[in-house]
Amino acid sequence: MTLHHLRIFIAVAESGRMSAAARDHHLSQPTVSQIIRELEEYYSAALFERLSKRLHITEEGKRLLGYAREVISAYENLEYNMSPAVRRDTLRVGSSVTVGMCVMPAVVRKFSETRPDTDIYSYVNNTRTIEEMLLRSELDAAVVEGKIRNPDLLRFHLMDDYVALFCARDHPFAGKKYVSLDELCRENFVMREQGSGTREIFENFIVEHKRKLKIKWEVACFDSTLRAVREEGCIGVASIRLLIPHLDAGGIRAICSGSGDWDRVFSLVYHKNKYMTEAMEAFIGTARGIKDAPLPDRGRMARLVA
Repeated sequence: MTLHHLRIFIAVAESGRMSAAARDHHLSQPTVSQIIRELEEYYSAALFERLSKRLHITEEGKRLLGYAREVISAYENLEYNMSPAVRRDTLRVGSSVTVGMCVMPAVVRKFSETRPDTDIYSYVNNTRTIEEMLLRSELDAAVVEGKIRNPDLLRFHLMDDYVALFCARDHPFAGKKYVSLDELCRENFVMREQGSGTREIFENFIVEHKRKLKIKWEVACFDSTLRAVREEGCIGVASIRLLIPHLDAGGIRAICSGSGDWDRVFSLVYHKNKYMTEAMEAFIGTARGIKDAPLPDRGRMARLVA
């Protein structure tokens, strides 16, 4: 078994076709088929099922795919970082959108101050996308607010957070102490895109209470959410940490859950098989050392009555 075997296997697994892997790697299709057979014989496992002339990766194949990506990534990092022209550590970190706005900038800045010899690349997207990139070894570590589902990813608590609803200061809800779920579901909502941890936690709450939302806007960033709330009269959903400066300025009003249903944590995440470089260890230490600012008192907000 060689790195070449693993690269071809990854190409077949990602495309689902031996012909595509053969084309991309300038090989004949019989050669690709032979490489897959050699891998299956070497590991004594069927990596693909061949049904109706299509390839479907097996559970053993999925297991090998995770390891193969780690091995290829580690080798490519080795080649790059040991090149005489480079000889610098590199680190690829990700964050979900909320964390990318209110936590990750401080983590990256502090890390760069303590390790100026390390090149760091930071990527922001929703939790679902970040999870997929960690599994594909496209990121070394991440900080997210959403749920991580794959058991191959390790999670460590960094800080507490909770989701809150919010409206403009001239909205009818702004002067209320209590808002009923029936009232809420008659309003127009602006929601983050599918895959957002913030959206998921609130939508799960709505589903549990057998209600439906009227979604007028679906956006990919907090700034767009804020604009729809202020200019369109929508109800928004966001991390309380993102709302703090706007609450302090008086431009919006928050509505919280009195039961703690929307409580969550920001988590540091990385693959259980990830090779721990000095840069990785330093980043983990930096992330864990970030000060957890106190959260606003929910007693001063309107409460949602389900």
